Amino acid sequence: MQQSFACPRCNNQAYMGQRFCGFCALAFVYTCWKCGGAVTPENNYCGVCGAQIDWVDKPYQRVDVPVAEAKGAGLPGVSQYPVKHEPEEPDRPAPVPAHVKAEVHRERSYALLKDGNYPMAIEELTRAIKFDPGKAIVYLLRGGAYFKSGDMDRAIPDLNRAIELDPDLAPAYYNRGSVYYYKKQFDRAIADFSRAIEIEANDPGAYHNRGCAYMMKGQYEKAIEDICRSIDLDPSDPRVFCSRGNAYMKTGQSDQAIKDFRQVLDMTDNEETIRKARKALRDLGEA
Repeated sequence: MQQSFACPRCNNQAYMGQRFCGFCALAFVYTCWKCGGAVTPENNYCGVCGAQIDWVDKPYQRVDVPVAEAKGAGLPGVSQYPVKHEPEEPDRPAPVPAHVKAEVHRERSYALLKDGNYPMAIEELTRAIKFDPGKAIVYLLRGGAYFKSGDMDRAIPDLNRAIELDPDLAPAYYNRGSVYYYKKQFDRAIADFSRAIEIEANDPGAYHNRGCAYMMKGQYEKAIEDICRSIDLDPSDPRVFCSRGNAYMKTGQSDQAIKDFRQVLDMTDNEETIRKARKALRDLGEA
């Protein structure tokens, strides 16, 4: 039977191997029973010493670790960690390598990004960069988190750094292009979306976004060409049909625009998207 323990922040019951507290969302860190290195629940072996980690069948106990000692090891400032009870092992843990600490913080950021908790994700990614500043993926993730939280000026340096570390990282160009688009720097946005397409030729999002940037520059035929390509690659997104309908309107192709906006109404129940499609249809003389 899997052993339970009390969350050190809120005292809610949690289970050995659980990544986050189900009540207060505190991220749990576990220490290897053999060397004291940080381990994450998805791993069956310690990344430092290779010891096997058994979350269910072996006896565990919760011990107190002073906050100062935890901070000195680069771990979160909480006072208790679940660890495996092995009294015959040395009391003094081996130092945790910097790249292992960085990986722990990066892993924590994924769930936070998925939940839309961008401030906490940025904190975790900043810690990961402190311990291992040479990974392009961490700058990509933090740049994306800055973008999602509306901080465009901080997003660009991180995405620049991600590209410096990995010049073929298509999502970094895509994200930087999106930042430039929202900053109304459409030529830069088009250049970045084009580079993303060179690397990942079948990315519907890059074609759609480049088409929107062309449309903002009044280059409607290029916009229609890109948006059509996006729809060919992924015909399931009603927003892309809205974009193409708007481009058709700009070029006087009313019948094609009406067809696209009617298609949107059949594809989604999103109120904002439906409102835009219905307004466009009214502007085109359709009820």
